[in-house]
Amino acid sequence: MTSLHPTSEEKNPARMTPATTESKRTILIYSPDLNFCFSLSMLFQDRYSVVTTTNPGMLETFADHYAADLVIVDAMPSEKMIDRLDGLKNQNRNVPVIMLYVYSPRDAALDATIRRHVDSVIYKPFDIADMARRVAELLPR
Repeated sequence: MTSLHPTSEEKNPARMTPATTESKRTILIYSPDLNFCFSLSMLFQDRYSVVTTTNPGMLETFADHYAADLVIVDAMPSEKMIDRLDGLKNQNRNVPVIMLYVYSPRDAALDATIRRHVDSVIYKPFDIADMARRVAELLPR
């Protein structure tokens, strides 16, 4: 597992050294909650190389630098996050993106917009087995 937190190195990704395993596919996990990043990385680390960040501004950089095969984003729905998701998809249309958040009926329009920008939405709270199954579907061996 590679865990990266906002540091001066993030300003210059060329200085970062990936600690991922070449034979495994790579999952990039973003969450503002470091403990949540750690928990998800523990779930996937036996089958995938996992890179985590708590800095949403680094999503595109990390996805490119670590050649992410799948991105999991744990974030509140917002227009700014949609812009970041668009940036990810513009970089690599083929990288699947899973978005995690708590659904609110008052954000139904935003929810519909997000669904057009990602490959999967999983509402919190979620079942770990369902999450693992969805990742396996998006990253077949």
